[in-house]
Amino acid sequence: MEKFNISVLFVDDEKILRTVYKRVIGDWVDVVYLAENGVEGLELYQKYHPDLVITDIKMPIMNGLDMTLKIRAINPKARVIVLSAFSEANYMIRAIEVGIKNFLLKPVDNTKLHSAIHEQAREIDFEYKLLDEERKRISAERELKHNEQILQAVSETAEQLLTYGFDQQSIRFSLHCLGNAAQVSRVYIFENYKENGESFSRQTNEWVANDIEAQLDNTILLAVPHSDSSFIRWASELSQHNSVYGLIKDFPIDERNLLEPQNIVSVIAIPIFVRNEWYGFIGFDDCFQERIWSASEISTLTTAANLLGAAIYRTKIEKQLHQLNNELEERVQQRTQKLQEEIQERKMAELLLRQSEEKYRTIFENANDAIFLSIDAQIHLINPRFFELTGYYPNQLIGKSFLDLVHPDFRDMVVNNYKNRMLQESTMQSYDIQILTSKNETKWVEIKSSQLIWEGNPGLLSFLTDIQDRKTFESELRLLNVNLEARVVEELKHREKQQELFLHKSKLESLGELSAGMAHEINQPLGGLSMSLENILDDLSADQLSTNYLKTKISLMFSDIERIQKIIDHVRIFSRDQQNEEQQPFSVSEVINGSLLLVNRLFINNQIDLKVSIRNNNQHVLGNPFRLEQVLLNVLSNSRHAVDQKKSQSAVNFIKVISLESYSLNDMHVIEIEDNGIGIPEHILGNIFDPFFTTKNANDGTGLGLSISYGIIRDMNGSIEVVSEQDVCTKVTIKLPILHN
Repeated sequence: MEKFNISVLFVDDEKILRTVYKRVIGDWVDVVYLAENGVEGLELYQKYHPDLVITDIKMPIMNGLDMTLKIRAINPKARVIVLSAFSEANYMIRAIEVGIKNFLLKPVDNTKLHSAIHEQAREIDFEYKLLDEERKRISAERELKHNEQILQAVSETAEQLLTYGFDQQSIRFSLHCLGNAAQVSRVYIFENYKENGESFSRQTNEWVANDIEAQLDNTILLAVPHSDSSFIRWASELSQHNSVYGLIKDFPIDERNLLEPQNIVSVIAIPIFVRNEWYGFIGFDDCFQERIWSASEISTLTTAANLLGAAIYRTKIEKQLHQLNNELEERVQQRTQKLQEEIQERKMAELLLRQSEEKYRTIFENANDAIFLSIDAQIHLINPRFFELTGYYPNQLIGKSFLDLVHPDFRDMVVNNYKNRMLQESTMQSYDIQILTSKNETKWVEIKSSQLIWEGNPGLLSFLTDIQDRKTFESELRLLNVNLEARVVEELKHREKQQELFLHKSKLESLGELSAGMAHEINQPLGGLSMSLENILDDLSADQLSTNYLKTKISLMFSDIERIQKIIDHVRIFSRDQQNEEQQPFSVSEVINGSLLLVNRLFINNQIDLKVSIRNNNQHVLGNPFRLEQVLLNVLSNSRHAVDQKKSQSAVNFIKVISLESYSLNDMHVIEIEDNGIGIPEHILGNIFDPFFTTKNANDGTGLGLSISYGIIRDMNGSIEVVSEQDVCTKVTIKLPILHN
């Protein structure tokens, strides 16, 4: 007979019936509980929660109906079968009111009892199945929602890693998202490394939930050997693309000894691979419950591990590209230093240093010159201008030799130059050759080449400039220049001679202006000589001339003679023709002092307050010192005329002031001459350096002084500037490059 998978509580006050029905019902069901009254029956129901209750109605202490009411209070859906006699009709009515629908009359036929139990068993089984399905549905929905949360976290992790790469900020964000979504206690990343030939794993990043102890500072986890018994199984599985997961209590003892101190109950470790190379793993700990990791969880978390591996690879590639870009920039910079005379290469190198790889490509593709890269004498790369120049498409040239395009008359020249350049021997920086186009036409080009390392191989980057028009013009110009060159040489000689005459005339003008002052400078020591001689004669007549007195007077006389000689020599050298004098280092302060020697007396006689300040008096410049002296005399002369004219137009108490200041600024030596004269009107300030331009009368100057001064300073690689305010002041600033060492 079929046995039902249910439990039954049988309640009856008659012991014989309880004994009989325990045996009968026990053959039909799994478990039978017996009670002799309602109180005991209620206690057994509360303890065992049987699937079916079979009870008599009339019993001592508590009848069956009262017991049923109390059971229904505990479980409104409790199933009850009532055994009743005809004399208990009043109880039957109460039973119906209570909601009992199954009645069996005593004495009960076993067949009917079996049928009633069978019917209840089927309903109970059906209810169990419904409950089981409901539990499965709820569990599936919960798991689906949980998996959706993990998928959302994986999606956010992917977006973060794609946007920012594998950096610390992205790692923290990713572990936080995955930990919260997976509802775990701890998420971490271990990275593999080698030391002394042995493989290790170390924890590099970690996220922990609230009230969970972090393990990032756990020294044991900073170097876990792959050969250690606590990790050898993990290393084997993870390196084979397999995840390690389960309850810690089921793990080998050595692994438990490592994991249990971290309070881990359940764990899953998923390998991270970077381009098929095992990088490490990401782990998830549950420190509270014996979690069974579902297939969907494992699959989704594996996707997260794959995303981390892809992000690590991408970041690694980006770093390599950045390093390669830096190396390329450094390589271009080094080549630039050697090719400074070549304008095209220098421009390209400067742009390459400032621009990214995309900008390099833009320059390459839009260059005015045809550019090609050759490695092992084979063309590897050409730009669009190369096609425009030759008519050859890239697929027609890649892998071929450039010599195929060179005119036979120039091939030996190209080969020799290529060999010398690759051997780093002396060779021409640029030279002209003829090439053959796709239409077999000849074209003149200028070729310039430089060595570089391209993808680890030595190569040659060459530039072809179309000079066909230039060659045509050169041929025509050669015919025109046959007579023109001689005329130009003759004209240049004439102009140089004229310039020297102007220069010499300017010197003589300066000396003419200074002659009165120089005469006074010479007369003063001459007066001293005359007085010394008279003193000697007087003492000689009085027979009082001593040897010491004579030596003292002679010494003073020699000093006066030297002073006269110095003035005469300075004027003689200053006034002679300096045309063939070479540039030489000289002291700026000595030139200034020489100029002041010539003008000092003139300024004193004209009541001009000359203020001189010379700083850094040991600075030297390169040039002709006497020409610089001529510039200073010209400027001082102009200042003197300006203050004299201002004096004639001003009140009696006007003080004529000219200041000369000399100092160094950075790599330049500066001479500033400023006066408080009449100034220069703004509308003529731009013309003062023009030849023959002057505001003086015809008898006061030729207008060549500032023009000649401008040329002298320019020849010394310096500059001369004039700033003026009419009726206030004029400042002339001369800057000359300091000669170091």
